[in-house]
Amino acid sequence: MQTVLIVGATGNIGASAIHAALRSKLHVLAIVRNQASAEKLFGNVGTREGITTVEADIMSDRGVKDVVEKVRKGELPAFQHVYAAAGGLFDTTSILDLTTEELRKHMRVNFEPNLFAYQATIPYLLEQNDPTSTWTLCTGASGDNGGRAAASMTQGALYSMANVACLDNADTNVRFNEIYLGLFVMAGAAADQFGVMKASEFAIAYEKILARPDIKGCRIMVCQREDLTELRFRKKLE
Repeated sequence: MQTVLIVGATGNIGASAIHAALRSKLHVLAIVRNQASAEKLFGNVGTREGITTVEADIMSDRGVKDVVEKVRKGELPAFQHVYAAAGGLFDTTSILDLTTEELRKHMRVNFEPNLFAYQATIPYLLEQNDPTSTWTLCTGASGDNGGRAAASMTQGALYSMANVACLDNADTNVRFNEIYLGLFVMAGAAADQFGVMKASEFAIAYEKILARPDIKGCRIMVCQREDLTELRFRKKLE
């Protein structure tokens, strides 16, 4: 059985990725901050079956690297896929009032963990040379709508990171894609309470990406529920 390594696993988007992996008959290796975070994860997805958790600090450039080292040593299951959805900081400070520290905090939370995850895992996936490997980055539409200054700028950085990764992996065994999310997603009963898309519903997009080897180097747009019925995607660099 193949395994998906999920970075940002305890959030709403991470829960979606877990749903998708399990429904695709894949094992999940989820990075969590601590045991309390692991329990939150299990609560979000409603099961412990098929999920291995490992504690690491994804904010550190060593965090995911240490997880990969444990995989290499056989202490954790080997993985063939990576899903990164780290972030979630969306302060409302205007661009004129934004301090240098606030901007750097948003970059540390919303951008750097995804970059660190990429740097730590891509060499491993290339070494394994599994032709079915995938690397999926979830970004948000705030980078285009400009509604929250610091968060918008971090999403812009992630868009650029996805461009670079698509180019770098165009001729490799790794199928890199970006999921561009333009909807609010929540796990569990909160979705019904606030009238937003359920994590288990958004999972359909990742399920389809995993099942579609023709989707590589693309941005997959999920901005309305209909986008889950018929995937809307385009090449990132065309």
